[in-house]
Amino acid sequence: MPKRMIFTLLVMDSVGHNFHGGWRHPRARNREYKNFDMWVELAQKAEAAKFDAFFFTDVLGVQGEYDGSRDIVFEQAMNVPVGDCTMLLPVLARETTDIGLMYTSSVIQQHPFSFARQVSTLDHLSNGRVGWNIVTSANERAFANFGVPGGLSHDQRYEWAHEYVDVAYKLWEGSWDVGAVVDDPGRGVYTDPTKVHDINHVGERYRVEGYNLMEPSPQRTPLLAQAGGSPAGLDFASRHAEVMFLSAFTPESIAQQVDTVRSQARSHGRRDEDILFLQGLMFVVGSTDEEANRKWMELEQWRSQEAQAAYFASLSGMDLGRHDQDTPLEDLIESMPGSRGAFLSLINAWPPGGKPTIGDFLTTMSLPQMVVGSPETIAARLLEFQAAGSDGVQVMNMLMPDSYDEFFEHVVPVLQDKGLMQTEYRPGTLRQKIFDTDRPHVSERHPAHGYRGMFS
Repeated sequence: MPKRMIFTLLVMDSVGHNFHGGWRHPRARNREYKNFDMWVELAQKAEAAKFDAFFFTDVLGVQGEYDGSRDIVFEQAMNVPVGDCTMLLPVLARETTDIGLMYTSSVIQQHPFSFARQVSTLDHLSNGRVGWNIVTSANERAFANFGVPGGLSHDQRYEWAHEYVDVAYKLWEGSWDVGAVVDDPGRGVYTDPTKVHDINHVGERYRVEGYNLMEPSPQRTPLLAQAGGSPAGLDFASRHAEVMFLSAFTPESIAQQVDTVRSQARSHGRRDEDILFLQGLMFVVGSTDEEANRKWMELEQWRSQEAQAAYFASLSGMDLGRHDQDTPLEDLIESMPGSRGAFLSLINAWPPGGKPTIGDFLTTMSLPQMVVGSPETIAARLLEFQAAGSDGVQVMNMLMPDSYDEFFEHVVPVLQDKGLMQTEYRPGTLRQKIFDTDRPHVSERHPAHGYRGMFS
């Protein structure tokens, strides 16, 4: 039997997300994002399917343009409008019992003191099911929205993140000793004051005197997730991540990224099993491969290439709308200020003797993240990812929630039959469920653990 994989449901509290233009489809319910009912229904279905976690991604400032204008960003709801997912999490915690509740929070959007209290509160309300996706934000508009100086290099952003998690770890792990909460009405003592300590953090960005205002939660430190493909991002993940979201799409590149992070993690005293790697994928399901491909082609008619190009501009800094679609990609790559990986991947994969163009790129941009076929074909493809080093999948949608409903109904039973997906939840916190361990807290090899008892 193959090893079971981890499955999370990737969502955003918005109209549009990965499949830009899909909100217009007659079956799409994307525009219901403002209502509790759709989110509760989806979380409960995911829990019934035994998904490991319900995961919210987020943005703090929308970038992107097409042909010199940002109008398409608003017209096609390219990640805007977008709500605050933390307003949904307490409701989802109340309406579910086992599924993990993971969310994205950038180091620029909250002071670590208030963030630590928020996480501890949510972890209590959910009985230990909270996970934090740590992001540094590369979006210049996000920096401007918070009045924070932008133009930071990768290294500078991750230096900031290192201090941010340092403060959070001190608050979660160090400010309250084990046994600080006595909860003894008879003696009239709830907390032993000798076991609560000021952290007195003084750093480049933060000065924090006190202790976490919320008592230690079931996990103390939430399950920690991180994504990033830069050298600084990979190094940060090797030190801090318990779950890492892969930025690679082929078996070869997945294996290389996994090996890089695990090798670096070992140099920091961690073990291979301390980090799980998840691959983001969209699925189109059919009873046969032929039916699935027909459905995919029909769905692609709803995709907005202009919005996809604007989304790419937000990542790369290049407005493809200003160029002829017949322009070869290799003519543009040297002048691209931002991410070049998507261009390079297509150029390297193109058959010898030909040169992919902008038009080719826009019609194949989503291919690396697509798995199209019958449930058996999808299971076989996931086994290939697993063999390359992926521990699980972030399931993304083309239509909300139609894509997920089809996966729940048709793919989940096949994966469970093959042992690739759990059929029951393990008791305990999210960390215990994900890692199949009796340990609710971070491993003794994780840097957060080193703050336990340091202020006593």
